[in-house]
Amino acid sequence: MRLNVGAPNERAPHAQGNFKTPSGKCEFKASAAANGNFIVPVWRNGYNEMQPGDPVDPVPNYIPPLEVSGSDAELSKRYPISLISPKPHAFLNSQYANEAMQQRRQGEQTVVVHPNDAAARKINNGDYIRVFNDRGSFEGKAELSTDVREGLAVANLGYWPGLTRGGSAVNATTSSAHCNLGGAGCQSDNRVEIARA
Repeated sequence: MRLNVGAPNERAPHAQGNFKTPSGKCEFKASAAANGNFIVPVWRNGYNEMQPGDPVDPVPNYIPPLEVSGSDAELSKRYPISLISPKPHAFLNSQYANEAMQQRRQGEQTVVVHPNDAAARKINNGDYIRVFNDRGSFEGKAELSTDVREGLAVANLGYWPGLTRGGSAVNATTSSAHCNLGGAGCQSDNRVEIARA
């Protein structure tokens, strides 16, 4: 459903400025980062005193991910698959993942894998697979699809470890590191390997 926000050629929400920055302008150099790292108020969850405060470059730039950039050749060789873990449709993060109706809607844990990656590991559609790295592992049902590119797998987060086939969930494989700006999680900067369970 289209929101009633005006036609694209008419809509100009910031014609008068009104940006939620200290200057009220669109900032390429973030004045809010002048004193170091910060978390935008909407994400603070009431903990203003827990702002990281680490020095950051206030001008946006690209910092390659630690794992999936491929800069660590040995890590990429041992764990050639990048794993992303988007939110599920039937759970709210992990909320409702213990409710039978929502479990039926979401289905069991699946891992979407490119057919070429699966073939190299003798994995068939519907096989149970183990996804693992040095941090941990979890199991799910393989769903082969060209919707993901080679070298990438997708497994929804939110499943309760105690309610899964292998007693573990996708976050067993993810890093507890935080990104440089705002302290966001790095869950999608994750290298793994997959094999038949």
